[in-house]
Amino acid sequence: MVLLVLLIQGLVYLSTAKCQSSNFSFNESVNPIVHGPDGLSYLGLRNTTTNVDEFLGIPFATPPVGALRFKPPLAWTKPTDPKVIQLNATEEGPACPQGIPENAARESEDCLMINVRKPNNTKGKIPVMVWIYGGGFYFGHADGYPGDGQLAASIKIGKPIIYVTFNYRVGFYGFPPGHKSAEAGALNLGLKDQRLALEWVQENIAYFGGDPDRVTLYGESAGAISAGYQTLYKKGNIGNVFRGMILQSGSPSSVDVPTADYPVQEAAYNYVVNATGCTNSSDTFECLRAAPYDLLSKANQDVVKTDPAFMGVDQGPVILGPVLAPGDDFLPELPSISLHAGRFAKVPFINGDQLDEGTIFVNGATPKTEADVVDWLMGDLPGLSFGITNVTAVKELLKYYPAALEAGSPYGTGNETFGQAAQYKRLTSLVGDLIFQASRRDHLRTATKFGVNAWSYLFTEVVPGPPEIALYGVYHTGEQPFVDQTAHLAPGISRELVELEESVIDYWLTFAYTLDPNPRNGKKRPYWPQYGSNGTMIELAGKVDLIKDTYRKEGIDFIIESPSLYN
Repeated sequence: MVLLVLLIQGLVYLSTAKCQSSNFSFNESVNPIVHGPDGLSYLGLRNTTTNVDEFLGIPFATPPVGALRFKPPLAWTKPTDPKVIQLNATEEGPACPQGIPENAARESEDCLMINVRKPNNTKGKIPVMVWIYGGGFYFGHADGYPGDGQLAASIKIGKPIIYVTFNYRVGFYGFPPGHKSAEAGALNLGLKDQRLALEWVQENIAYFGGDPDRVTLYGESAGAISAGYQTLYKKGNIGNVFRGMILQSGSPSSVDVPTADYPVQEAAYNYVVNATGCTNSSDTFECLRAAPYDLLSKANQDVVKTDPAFMGVDQGPVILGPVLAPGDDFLPELPSISLHAGRFAKVPFINGDQLDEGTIFVNGATPKTEADVVDWLMGDLPGLSFGITNVTAVKELLKYYPAALEAGSPYGTGNETFGQAAQYKRLTSLVGDLIFQASRRDHLRTATKFGVNAWSYLFTEVVPGPPEIALYGVYHTGEQPFVDQTAHLAPGISRELVELEESVIDYWLTFAYTLDPNPRNGKKRPYWPQYGSNGTMIELAGKVDLIKDTYRKEGIDFIIESPSLYN
């Protein structure tokens, strides 16, 4: 998620992307044109410095505006007149309406667009990597992930890829809550946007030099969770729209998946109805469909605001997101039930986490007592809800997570308090395991039992930063600069971490090529074995090593085995 990168990395990631984009030339005699189906062509941009062609802002869906607001996406169709049309694909489309004010430079409901970036000198069909952005299902946009570093690395090490990003609806626009939304058939729209984008890739990527039979889906946080949900599509019958995936800090069972009429969902719906002046309407949902954009956009942001005492650097889990829906293509039942029953696509995957996943989601000043910890985990606020209602289970869980400072997160920091409240490190440990570690471990164990080839990692180092970020440890999103190939730009970074950055992208690209992260040629990397029945992980750090996935075994097992705690 971009929010923490901006805060902690001092704009290294995004400012680099903006600088690189200035190298583009625009001349119709040299700029790339791709000829697609039925006389359709795309005019793109050529970066004469990096030899990368970009085709931006391509519509993959009919704009979901007017009568199509809160409707499942409809595939974009070429205008019938004129018979031959050229799309100007030289500018990235606007972000979908955001749940955080000013998160994107441009926002519009007409946002369902896709971007294709490719080396301009490759021959034949090459693998495709499709990125899904995170943002807690309430913010995020494709413009934040230009992929310059990944593309440059892919060319440098001789494993060129087609890099694809797209927008999907988030917040109230993509995940309308409440029973009225269910009755209108408006649930899980953002997941349906993602699926339609993947279908567009299958139908069109060959025109750009991509191999539709070698598509890898990957993402971070809510993007990783989304990729996991895509494997649940029609009980695993995904139609070969992708053949592998890389999940960075997110699994199919990471977050609570309530019913649409769960009380907090209903409260969110009613809040937006009231904020848009639809309270007295005979059909509140249709009133929302016609509500003025400025009113709905502000309500979309205000509905997720939470008590500052429960607000960390990042916010979550937020109530606006995927829900259970009978007959739904993705979530007709809890993801854990689908996984354990084998109703998921058996594609090879990598699934990994950060050492200290929970730290950025906690306000360190708040958890002073054990009662504060219980209140945090059981709170039902519009902007924060774990969906946990069983206080007995929570108190039993606390037995596995002692209040002793040396047991908490950030791990390995002994009795250091970082100036935070007494129960901060205990709560961050709980939050990290409840959302990320338990779901990752269960996903890998389950897939392995079904014979799926799977690999796992634990990131235990981050790009160096100012002293004030030490309380976050190896934080959620901290791996992204290594994936995006911007880590080496950080002041004071060690040669070991630069080498780690090079290894990470080599593992990711090799997986896209072979469905196995271990390079078969080029520079030798530490061997990364499959997760297997013995739970072997690779530790990604200045010194890459192998570890067993057994840390906090009793507590994590208790989470997985407790339905009232686990998704």
